[in-house]
Amino acid sequence: MIWLWACAPKTADAVPAAEPSVDQPALGDGELVLLHTNDLHGHFLPEPADWLEGSPAIGGMAALDAWSDAIEAQLGSEGVLLLDGGDILTGTPLTDLEVRGAGGGAMLELMEAVGYDAWVVGNHEFDQGFDNLDRLITASAVPVVSSNVGAAEGGLAFERQLPSVVVTANGLRVGIIGATTEGLGYLVSPADWERLSLAPVAESVAAEVERLDPETDVIVALTHIGLDADRALAAAVSGLDVIVGGHSHTPLYEAEEVSGVIIVQAGSYGRSLGQLRLKVVDDEVVSSHAILHDLIPEAQPQPASADVLELVATYEAQIDAAYGEVIGEATSTLSSRYAGESSLGNWITDVLRESTGADIGLYNSGGLRADLRHGSLTLRSIYEVFPFGNAVVTFTITGEQLVRVLLANAAVQAGHEGGMISMSGVSGSWHRVLGAPELRDLEVNGEPLAIDATYVVATNSYVADQADRYLGGLTVRDLRGAGYTVFEAAVEAVRRGPVEAPPLGRLAEH
Repeated sequence: MIWLWACAPKTADAVPAAEPSVDQPALGDGELVLLHTNDLHGHFLPEPADWLEGSPAIGGMAALDAWSDAIEAQLGSEGVLLLDGGDILTGTPLTDLEVRGAGGGAMLELMEAVGYDAWVVGNHEFDQGFDNLDRLITASAVPVVSSNVGAAEGGLAFERQLPSVVVTANGLRVGIIGATTEGLGYLVSPADWERLSLAPVAESVAAEVERLDPETDVIVALTHIGLDADRALAAAVSGLDVIVGGHSHTPLYEAEEVSGVIIVQAGSYGRSLGQLRLKVVDDEVVSSHAILHDLIPEAQPQPASADVLELVATYEAQIDAAYGEVIGEATSTLSSRYAGESSLGNWITDVLRESTGADIGLYNSGGLRADLRHGSLTLRSIYEVFPFGNAVVTFTITGEQLVRVLLANAAVQAGHEGGMISMSGVSGSWHRVLGAPELRDLEVNGEPLAIDATYVVATNSYVADQADRYLGGLTVRDLRGAGYTVFEAAVEAVRRGPVEAPPLGRLAEH
């Protein structure tokens, strides 16, 4: 069973201040540059940038290679490091290919060809299981770091995993400490979780800082914990200079500084390349300058290397052969939304409810990993929305339990933190009473919701397995597999098409 991330894929909500450029002065004594990406999720080709006018396709591994090479040529390659903040897996068919004996091995080949110096274990690295990740880390020529992911019996979880690594850049000794989200227990399978232990991030990073400080000039935490947790880490641990982050998909066009620690993050899907220039004097960062380059094709400073172009072309051809078939069309773009109702969430819950004959369809909004865009739809289009291989399942829920789910949805709409559960077969409204949501006019398939009734729910296996978290502490009863995956159900629905965006307003404030 494949497991998926509970958090929202976030897109940039800011426009860069200037055209990206590599026209910068060469590095002087005591200077180095950290280039960085995060949350690549197998996106090795250009991807739409919804924050730019017209949503142009930007980035990809060839663009990352061209930009990083150009920056190294401009500044001096001996002073430039390229780091990744985790979640290199899950998102496109590329990461399903078995290369070097591991699913996701194609990403290793691309990252090594581009010239990465280290990457951190993200939660999605576990999507194909503990043993696959062990093989992936073993096969990686690039150091893989995480200081807090341990084995249940003690020690680090994987044989080739490192808590940290020290590299030299422009004569400076740079300590790079890995840290993985403390939410891992919710994000990996129970079978994998039994094989793991997880130390608090601040505790494990602080221990590595103490160990590395005497032998380094700069200490970097390479994290997959999200921006809010990065801020907390900066405040909690002394001795850190920089946090290069991931997990929250946050594009920081300007670095943040918390307790003297510089925090950067580069969005997602390889569409942007972060650059942090540091000046170090006597074991202290005395100045810094951060840039986030949106990798716009028209601004690309030079061609990518022949090796990277060949790898990209090879894998693109393999994926096109397997997933390039046009199977239908969408009459408009169906978009996802994490903290609200979405046309895509409404569509897939309709599909699951109708395919199983259930009363209700439910789906976690964080499991919708791309939009279904207007026009022709290929197998790849569907895969990139539903890349996790989760099964379609049904179970029973009481009216009282359903009310708790709806109340949680109304709370999100009212501004509380969290993601909404998309739903089908249920409708109603809510209004605010003393600032809190109160439900009214609730119906299931056109009939008033009955508190003591039992309803059949269709959803994905991840939501069922994490029902205590997503569905108000619910204990799943009468669980049954439908015999097919969400991806397969979506493909069949598209083939029957055309795909039309369902109307919004299934649970609305009045």
